Amino acid sequence: MNSDLTTLFYPNSIAVVGVSSDPRKLSSIFFTNLIDAGYKGGLYPVNPKYDNLFGYQCYKSVSSIPNEVDQVAILIPSQFVLDVVKDCAAKGVKSIMIISAGFGESGPEGEALEQEVVKVAKEAGIRILGPNIIGVVNTAFKLNSSWMQLFPKEGNISFLSQSGAFCTAILDISLRRNLGFYNFCSVGNKADINELDLINHWYKDEKAKVIGAYLEEIAHGYDLHKYLSITDPIKPIILLKPGRSEEAVKAIASHTGSLAGTSEIIDALVSQTNIVYTESSNELLDDLMSFSWSKQVKGNRVAVITNAGGPGIMATDAIVGNGLEMAQLSETTKEELKKILPAAASVHNPVDVLGDASADRYQQASDIVLKDENVDAVMFILTPQYITEIEDTAKTIIRLKRFSAKPLFAVFLGQKYVDIGIERLFDAHVPVFNEIEFAAKAISDLYGFHQMLNSRDLDTNSKIFNDFESLINKGIYNQEIEHHASKGDGVSVPDTLAFKMAKESGLDMPAQELCTNLDQAKLFAGAHFPVVVKIPNEFLAHKTEEKALKVNIKDEEELATAFSELHATLDKIGQSGKPLLVQEMIKAEQEFFIGSNRDGDSTVYNGGKSGFGHLIVYGQGGIYTEIFKDLTHTLVPASRTMFEAKLAKTKIDKILNGARGLEPLAKDKVIDALMAVQKLVALYPKIASLDINPLLVTQDRAVAVDIKIYLKQ
Repeated sequence: MNSDLTTLFYPNSIAVVGVSSDPRKLSSIFFTNLIDAGYKGGLYPVNPKYDNLFGYQCYKSVSSIPNEVDQVAILIPSQFVLDVVKDCAAKGVKSIMIISAGFGESGPEGEALEQEVVKVAKEAGIRILGPNIIGVVNTAFKLNSSWMQLFPKEGNISFLSQSGAFCTAILDISLRRNLGFYNFCSVGNKADINELDLINHWYKDEKAKVIGAYLEEIAHGYDLHKYLSITDPIKPIILLKPGRSEEAVKAIASHTGSLAGTSEIIDALVSQTNIVYTESSNELLDDLMSFSWSKQVKGNRVAVITNAGGPGIMATDAIVGNGLEMAQLSETTKEELKKILPAAASVHNPVDVLGDASADRYQQASDIVLKDENVDAVMFILTPQYITEIEDTAKTIIRLKRFSAKPLFAVFLGQKYVDIGIERLFDAHVPVFNEIEFAAKAISDLYGFHQMLNSRDLDTNSKIFNDFESLINKGIYNQEIEHHASKGDGVSVPDTLAFKMAKESGLDMPAQELCTNLDQAKLFAGAHFPVVVKIPNEFLAHKTEEKALKVNIKDEEELATAFSELHATLDKIGQSGKPLLVQEMIKAEQEFFIGSNRDGDSTVYNGGKSGFGHLIVYGQGGIYTEIFKDLTHTLVPASRTMFEAKLAKTKIDKILNGARGLEPLAKDKVIDALMAVQKLVALYPKIASLDINPLLVTQDRAVAVDIKIYLKQ
């Protein structure tokens, strides 16, 4: 399959199938859009009913066009599309856009038709965009190969959307902001070309500085995670993804299913790659604007210059709340500010230049603050007071941005009277906001991206993925796992097998034995008192509610009592005569939780598959794990450093480090356990879900005393 998307965005010739003499038809709008945008390549309307359309010779079919055809746009009912694609294959067309709907989104028949269309195209080496799309735009090539009414201003943003209508909405808002785009692309059903193809194309294109994306689902999550981790040059990807509240698929009887769903996967992906997540269309536009227009935010110390005290306080909350810092102005800066500001003004950060501030006062204060080495970025706040020079203050900020090495951001609060200043700032490509919180979030996103750039290690990332993939399906117990998995989805792995798999991966496990009678238990326990006796997971997954766990058993008498009570429980749950598990007792200082849930099927790591693979969730353990949810999430594979960084964001990390004067616990062993779980799911990708609850942490060990493993093909 041809991976080059050049003919999608830079076609030398385009045929549009389905053009009509009715200018109101979508196909006619599509064709005339190409003309109106100034496209200079060959244009060929295709419709057997006409000889000429809109001043162009019309052809009966694509194959009847005498010249080469790079791109074909199809706008006809879905039932006729396959024949056109076959005709395109005979002609040697390089790319096809199926604008028409009525395919996979419409039901099984449409899905079958979509697959047949893609099959024919693949055999001919043709790339397909769609079906069910709006088209593509390339401002640098005067190409509007879409039915969008408007044409964007030229810029450095490439944007893809799973919704064609959302493209039109973003374009409409962007025109008011004077925000320029390089490419627009609607991906629709993603039958062939998907977001990873487009990101790969734009990574290689120097004209694309920023990538924006609206995605309702991500086609090949693991492949995207890998690509973004090991590929240069890196570019910011601003993502809006709805549907985060969608209920995740849960493994039977597994805690982890409810703790590692769609939302957590996206959060992990964002934290481990160059994706910047946004929660609304306005936030998406704010970040596209900021990444497109702003200088890099290389530090997190923000100075605020405002003509109102209240908004200054609001800015302080927003800046700190978004993980930034209020810059500590130097004494020299404060003394200089005192010389030029009224006595009632505040020379501390936020710098309050007062409600009667002229544009000149903003200018003088800015000149001083921008020289302070403790300041990394400046946020200007303006409120429309009686004598506020709104337009002149905007011009002042524009001049400052032109000559300042530091990034500047403006917040003009209000609507009617501040609009003239906002328009000026938009026209001059100064990031300007109507809400303080939006500005702080954008600055934080820019700073976070800069941090990621500096910490990224391509060689290390490549090794992590290579090492992980070298382990796939290499577990020594895979034959047994295959046997159990064949029994159906959600089947649990017997405790003895789970124990062996865990030991193979490097997990620290307690000494244990599955005992069919009391004499066997006494023989094992004699060398390990105190011990724990429990009903195995394959017979009862959650033990607390059923009192299926007996701890701190110190002698044979207590052991006999425990056996008697637990056998009664086995009778109660219909598992009479089943063996019991006896383990050495680990006296722990802290209970920790590790779980993993697989997104996609067990072939997810083979390339070109749906799903992200295994997400590892970890944090505070015990019976209240799901209540406290002091947890964090990491997509595999990840480095030891990544696990440590994620763990540092939990409250339990402080306990592991030795809170309130207590001795530190074996945090390094906890990280060892996380790395072992990562190895375990690589060795056995048929693991759909696993729980280690608890991982008992002492000052020198982190022991997985209970591990539940569930399988799915």
